[in-house]
Amino acid sequence: MADKVGVFNRLGYDDNTTTATVEFEFLAGSTIGVTEQVIGTDGMRGSRSHFDDRARRGTRRVDGTLMFAPTPAELNTLLYLALGGTKSGNTIPLAEALPEAYWIAVRDGTTYSYNGCVVDTLTITAQEGGPVQASLQVVGKDEAEAGSIGANTIDASTGGPFVLTDGALTIASTTYEFSSIEVRVENRLEVKYRNSLTPTQIKATDRIVTVSLGGLSLGDSSAVYGSAATAVAVAATFTNGAFSLGLSMAKVRAPKQPLPFGQRGILDLAWQGVARKTGSTDELVVTVDSTA
Repeated sequence: MADKVGVFNRLGYDDNTTTATVEFEFLAGSTIGVTEQVIGTDGMRGSRSHFDDRARRGTRRVDGTLMFAPTPAELNTLLYLALGGTKSGNTIPLAEALPEAYWIAVRDGTTYSYNGCVVDTLTITAQEGGPVQASLQVVGKDEAEAGSIGANTIDASTGGPFVLTDGALTIASTTYEFSSIEVRVENRLEVKYRNSLTPTQIKATDRIVTVSLGGLSLGDSSAVYGSAATAVAVAATFTNGAFSLGLSMAKVRAPKQPLPFGQRGILDLAWQGVARKTGSTDELVVTVDSTA
């Protein structure tokens, strides 16, 4: 019996078919698959045993966390799926409705397709010594052992992934050094099955945008300690030659967290806030320049 080896796995995407039109390099730790239930009555009939004649197949759905160190070109697709808006110029806007997608996963030669997938949470992170990563938590409808990865080439033309040293950070228009950043967009999906074994509706019901910063030197960043009373603007831009990724939040309120104490070494400020919309400016404005 032949083993399946994970290093030969592949991942593709399409908006409405089981044949991929985009293929991604993805990171170890990614998951996608079906979670299924079995319904049993667990009734009593004079025995501690549970009898199979009272068991039925229950609901199922697709769950997964797909992790990438994306190039600018790959970010165009991933951010569209997570934010919902069609790219205009370099801006990928927020939208009230999110698109459904097919993910096509090849497990060492065996192809599975996952339909109706919607992004529940997008997390963009960067840390010292590593690439900028994008993680998508997805929920979908069903799995089929079918589909094709298509005739695609993984992007190698837009400068590779961004890294932390490509980054520049401003808070309230002042530049700060930093050692990590996390921007998270939670779409708070609600899944309805109605009278179906698989989901009939997967809808975004909210949008929460948070930003967490690490490595802000306490001595240099004391001015932004506690921004709950007055919201501040936060902008992070990663630039690699002609390519760039911009994450801009016009109004972020960051409540005070305990300051470091009782430790040797450089003291850093813990800074985490929630971004909110102001006027016609969305809580998060994302730009991607993927043109050489």
